Amino acid sequence: MVYLSLNLLSVVTDIILAGYIVWGCIASIPRCRRLKEEVASGDPQARTRLYRETLIFEWVSAGLAAIALRLDWKTLNPNRLGLHGSGLLLAHTPDFNQGQPEFILGIFSTFVLAGFVGLAIRRRRRGGIAIPGASASRWRWLTPDFSTFVPVTKRERLLFVLVALSAGICEEIVFRGWLLFKLHNVAGLQGTLLLATAAAVFGLIHLYQKVPGVIGTTLVGWLCCLLYFKTGSLAVPIALHCLIDLRWAIHPAPTPEKTATAYA
Repeated sequence: MVYLSLNLLSVVTDIILAGYIVWGCIASIPRCRRLKEEVASGDPQARTRLYRETLIFEWVSAGLAAIALRLDWKTLNPNRLGLHGSGLLLAHTPDFNQGQPEFILGIFSTFVLAGFVGLAIRRRRRGGIAIPGASASRWRWLTPDFSTFVPVTKRERLLFVLVALSAGICEEIVFRGWLLFKLHNVAGLQGTLLLATAAAVFGLIHLYQKVPGVIGTTLVGWLCCLLYFKTGSLAVPIALHCLIDLRWAIHPAPTPEKTATAYA
């Protein structure tokens, strides 16, 4: 009887969490648009409000994932996903634990790519807001639409550190832990299809960053899936995820004149 109750609770929580994620994905698009309007109008609390809302969403999602997994952290063992020796990139991926350099090179390449994207976005920000009449680069569509989210003031940066750490922890629990486990054990997905589906879902929740952001986060999701599988722990993808997001907290600040303009 207790087992049936726990199983029912898990199923109900799965449904709630899936709906919560879909709702968050859909709601993020008009929320992003509203943030841009608030920042452009000079609202100094616009970003901090969004950061607080994001913190709530992240930890509620992680809490629901923990309940759906019955608080059994053994379910976060990737060996239960049946990935050994199967699929593209899995059978031939070097073992991180054996000290082979390919994974380290892959992580380094990710940071290099993130750096170039950051520089491109910095050129777009022009002080944190879009400038009417400014000439748009023909390559602008290739960069994620993330500029308005980047913290500007010291207070925003400190709060964004909490957002970055929370995203790294909570999203890895949800999208590498809960999602992979459910896609395999409930939907029956295996091998490369399992990882590709999980990575694609992770990319789609970043739809507010438009197509370039979806593609970029899908690739990061794939890398985190591989790290989770090859290391046998969420610790490495959590660390990588946190570092990728934390780079925005130390992103070079605009000049004082541009900062004043942003909140004029």
